Amino acid sequence: MKIGLLFGAGAEISYGFPTGGKFSLDIFRQEPRPNIDEFKKIRSNVDTKLYDEEWWQDGFKKDKVTTYGAKVITTLIKDTLEENRKKIVENINDFDNYAERVKSANKIENIDEAFFHYLGRDVGSCDVSGNISLNSNLVGRNNLFTSRYFSALMLLYSIYENNDEYKKQLKKMITSIIELQIGALSADLVNDVNQSAVTISNMDTDIFDDVGDVIKVDYQSVGVKGLEYLFENDEMEDSDNNKIKKIIFFTKCILEEIFSSVLDYKSLIDSNWRYIYSPKSDWGKFTKISIFLITVKNYIKNISDNCNVKDGYYNDLKDAKFELGYVATTNYSDLIEKELEHKVVFLNGSINEWYDPYLNIIERTSDLNGKFKLPLIFTQSGTKPMTAVSKSCEYVDLYRNWQEMDGIVIIGFGFNKDDEHINAILRTLVDDDNKNIYVVHKDLERAEVIKRLRITKNMSNINICKVDNYTTRKIGGLSWVEYIYDEINKSI
Repeated sequence: MKIGLLFGAGAEISYGFPTGGKFSLDIFRQEPRPNIDEFKKIRSNVDTKLYDEEWWQDGFKKDKVTTYGAKVITTLIKDTLEENRKKIVENINDFDNYAERVKSANKIENIDEAFFHYLGRDVGSCDVSGNISLNSNLVGRNNLFTSRYFSALMLLYSIYENNDEYKKQLKKMITSIIELQIGALSADLVNDVNQSAVTISNMDTDIFDDVGDVIKVDYQSVGVKGLEYLFENDEMEDSDNNKIKKIIFFTKCILEEIFSSVLDYKSLIDSNWRYIYSPKSDWGKFTKISIFLITVKNYIKNISDNCNVKDGYYNDLKDAKFELGYVATTNYSDLIEKELEHKVVFLNGSINEWYDPYLNIIERTSDLNGKFKLPLIFTQSGTKPMTAVSKSCEYVDLYRNWQEMDGIVIIGFGFNKDDEHINAILRTLVDDDNKNIYVVHKDLERAEVIKRLRITKNMSNINICKVDNYTTRKIGGLSWVEYIYDEINKSI
């Protein structure tokens, strides 16, 4: 039996790698100086004789370099609200479940007792929905004020007598959560109004076709406080001796969890990727995206180099009875290569792949040899690196190899719409090649996978294999590798 494997971000959670939103937060928290210095080192090694005279500007080796500054927060919020507004509302409405997860994940004990100390009542009896409500145009999908923990925070703020730093922090976090909820609800409402501001009946006219989006959300005032607070308070710790400090830490963890679940940084990169091809005309933007890519590479490399976990999906494969065909990943780390000792196709680049934007080529060496190279870490919309011959060939070879497999096993991959370059391969394998796909995931349902992949034929070929959690990775009492072996064995 021979299988193909595809790993997504979920496969590396057990190794200590963050999920997408947490990844975004951490990247923008990094100290910029080491990454700026690395950029300058790459720049200083450039041999201008290898380049057309129109590529570099005169004196570029001494020109000022810039990184993404404070304004990037507004951009992140705008992109997040536009892309994930419905998910933001759902997640904030799920405030109490986030609170429970935060308590468990951060080992926060006696938080309910801390609230009781100030409120004189149980958290479960807190409900401010009878006292506070949103505008009637927004209220339909808002359940935030019925949340017992958010209500407890509101009540605590109203009775907390000390006008100290703790009260200021509490106000900032509560305000940012409310603003984020109102912003997401408003973005949804504005989108609906702009798309259907006028209803036409019994009249044939195109006069309204050119009416643009006349209502806009002020992203500057939505959620910015929350992100700024998280960037500034990364090192905050729990306290068993200070009840208000414990509550502040608890609230900060919830805020971080909510932002991490929805934060969207991809369009920031997508809108700036093109500048790596125009250093002469857009030097400032060229340096920003270049240093950002170096920052991402160093952040991931640091986690990978310091990972001592030997119990995860990659390690499980050492006990597998099946033979491996091509293994692919959307992750950037080299951990999979270290653990598998097997050829891996990095579909979105990796920390060990380097991109030469001048020649549009990809290499596995960081030796500069007079060239300007950047880590090949691109988002799904950064399509130009995929036109590099070596990367195009990898995609074709991967597809052809998977055509010959007894099954394709997909682990920790979400089939999101911005992964369409990968979804298309999987869709073709199912619809045209009648291949069976086995999705190892904790939460995804079969109907959702079919919808996201846009499968039109052979829908029964989509098999969902739900693991209990990312720690034990068992399915029906068996290790996932045993379960997959048995399932594929039944079909061949």
